Amino acid sequence: MDEESKDLPKLSSLGHFLKGSSAALGVTKVKDSCEKMQHYGHKRDEETGKDLTEDEALQRIKDLLEVVEEDYEEAAEWLKRYYREKEEE
Repeated sequence: MDEESKDLPKLSSLGHFLKGSSAALGVTKVKDSCEKMQHYGHKRDEETGKDLTEDEALQRIKDLLEVVEEDYEEAAEWLKRYYREKEEE
């Protein structure tokens, strides 16, 4: 990771932004992952109620980004199908 991608407050802020956007679109899996990213950016695991070290938080965000990417692709395909079907009606 480069230094910019290690900026936990920025990563938390991006997670917060993407959480809201995902919620507005109804993309729940992505929203949930972005919420976790937001908390990890604050070095916090809300599921266990424990604080994280910077390295732990960065590793969890890195792992989470792989999941978010897959969930995003799945949601994008669903939305494309949905709107194609709507156009055909």
